[in-house]
Amino acid sequence: MGDQERATHPLAARDDRTVLVVEDEILIRMVIADGLREAGWTVIEATNADDALAVLRSGAQVRIVLSDVRMPGSIDGVGLARFVQSELPDIKIILASGHLPRLDAIAHDGFFPKPYDIERVVAHIRMLFDQGCKSSNC
Repeated sequence: MGDQERATHPLAARDDRTVLVVEDEILIRMVIADGLREAGWTVIEATNADDALAVLRSGAQVRIVLSDVRMPGSIDGVGLARFVQSELPDIKIILASGHLPRLDAIAHDGFFPKPYDIERVVAHIRMLFDQGCKSSNC
């Protein structure tokens, strides 16, 4: 999808369909972010949870956070998920990891092993957006 198509895609202009991708590995982040943009969503990229917190605190209209679990910085993806749960409970959180972390202590709206199956991630995010639209009539 070219820049012109992306700019005119009906979902790209909707602030209520923004995904924050939090991933410290640049190539992995680029691949998943591009896949989500091709699905028609606005994507904000963050290199770690500290950067993601800055985005979230800026007032950006993020609806879903897709975050790696293990990242450098003052907090990891689990810490970010806890922040989102307590401070921004309307935002959905999806976690991902190349390892099998114990996530039973943290509520989340999905988990994906890496490497990503982009089609599965897109389908899951589409389902989360559709559920949110049914409850808020967006």
